[in-house]
Parts: sequence; structure tokens; C-alpha cells
Amino acid sequence: MTRPLRATTRAAAPGTPGAPSHEDAAGLADLLDRAEIGGLLDRYLLDFDSRPDPPRDDSFYRSLFTEDLDLRFPVGGHRGLAGLAQFQHAAKRNWARTHHASTNHVVELLGDRAEVSAKLLVTHVHPPLSGRADLRTGSRIEAEAVRTADGWRLRALAIHLVWSRGDLPSGAGRR
Repeated sequence: MTRPLRATTRAAAPGTPGAPSHEDAAGLADLLDRAEIGGLLDRYLLDFDSRPDPPRDDSFYRSLFTEDLDLRFPVGGHRGLAGLAQFQHAAKRNWARTHHASTNHVVELLGDRAEVSAKLLVTHVHPPLSGRADLRTGSRIEAEAVRTADGWRLRALAIHLVWSRGDLPSGAGRR
């Protein structure tokens, strides 16, 4: 449940007129949690579109996900942090470029866990000489985040295909 946040015109000591109430502080904490959780999803999707040199290692993904991560995609998935960097690198090699745009992020805070949903539009560009039509997809994202000693992390992320146009990479099939 989203708590309303009252606007205050000046900073005031707690207990004095104009000071933020306990409800205001809780509302601000909720906003900060939602921003941190949404940022995890944004950083993951932006990373997929980037081609860092050298490629990311598991330490980058540790800043986004829990050790017991469960990733599910229309063409496969991965469990745990071990080997995630290699899994991501292999997926990126299928495409000359990608462009991920996520919208309508909804974060439902449930104490030290949260449920996340969003929409995702992706353009996957095949290598120039592949002869394959670029793949465009519309999907729904469902994720679970948990509060850890290091801040919020995604424990589960599933991308559910709603529609697609174009060709999958060679040898790939929907599961």
C-alpha cells in the first residue's frame, strides 16, 4: 500500500509544527525502497544492451541478484549466481544489438520482500549477414525482490512473452 507523503515547506525538528510525521517518514522510506528496487531492474536491462569490455563478471550480477536467483525467459533460464555472467555473455552473442525498454513498473512492498511487475518492449537486431528478420517482442515482467544486508536484490525474474515478430537466433526455440 502506498502511503501519501505530505509536502513540507521547511525542515523542522521532530515534534514541532511543520516537522515530518511518522507516516511521512514511512512514506519516504517506501519511495526510496521502490526506487532502489526499480533501479535493480533498470540496471539489469541496461546492462544487456551494453557491451562492456571486458564483459561483466559475477560480481556485477551480485549487486543485482541473490545467490539463489531464478531467471526465466521464453527461451530458457538460469538458477543461481554461479555462471550467470557466462550465461548472459552467451545470450548477448546471439545479437548484433538489443534495445530493452521497460515501463509501468509496479512495486508492491511486503515488508522485507517485494513483488514487481512491468512491461517490456525489446528489439533484437541480428548480425548484418544473417538474413534473419530482427526480433521484436512485447513481454510482461514478474519479479521478486528481497531486502538483504547489502540492500534490495532480485531473487526471481521472469519474462513472459505476450507477442513477437521476427526470427529467433539460429538453433533457439521457445520453451
